[in-house]
Amino acid sequence: MSHRFTNWSISDVTIQNYSEVLPESLVLQVEIFIPPSGSFDTATLQRYLENLKNYEEEDPTFAMTLANRLRMAFQDMTPDTICGKFPNADLPLKRRLRCVAEYLIRAGEFDKMRDVNGKLIKKRGVLGKMVVIYQPLLKMRDTLIRQGLVKK
Repeated sequence: MSHRFTNWSISDVTIQNYSEVLPESLVLQVEIFIPPSGSFDTATLQRYLENLKNYEEEDPTFAMTLANRLRMAFQDMTPDTICGKFPNADLPLKRRLRCVAEYLIRAGEFDKMRDVNGKLIKKRGVLGKMVVIYQPLLKMRDTLIRQGLVKK
């Protein structure tokens, strides 16, 4: 469950008390819809919050940095390609994730898989191109644990 939806109930939120009940990030997100600038009534506000909650629970990585999204995708510690871990990602997102993977390589959290001769091991990706296989390292798991994203 999204951390923004803990310790309070959507049914308790009204357009009169939203700023006291909701966490600050949600107050900032909904205040534009509250009269006089917006047109939400209490029922509409509650439906909106329910939709947000469902969306955030459906995609628990929605608010994470790309580095943490990549770490979470590889938390099982199995080597794979970015295409393999993010099969529905569009091409620009895959490019950004590859840049982040390079950052994580420099940080000692990832490595590119190589054969005994030091040559990169690649496999055919979703688009038919040969792509690099990334190997998560133990430091990546430690980072996830330290950030509280996974349990020990």
